[in-house]
Amino acid sequence: METPIHISQTQAILWFMLLNAVIGFILGLIPLLFGYFAKQLKLGLLAIVVTTVGGGILGILVSIPATIIFTWLVARNSRRMKNGGPPPSDE
Repeated sequence: METPIHISQTQAILWFMLLNAVIGFILGLIPLLFGYFAKQLKLGLLAIVVTTVGGGILGILVSIPATIIFTWLVARNSRRMKNGGPPPSDE
């Protein structure tokens, strides 16, 4: 006879956070790879950190918008660099 598996509430929350962090990491690979090929690696690395940590804390409510925003930022910056314009200032 099989014994049922029991986990505490804390363990369930940690597993849920881990699952969401993995989903965030997978989504973060999109702007990371896009940034790598567009010579915007720093922005891509920042994207994967934000999507992973944000996904672990708040789930896909952070991961999906962060993926979209960082992919857009990489595309905008790479287009600006390709046209010979200066990179955006930090002001």
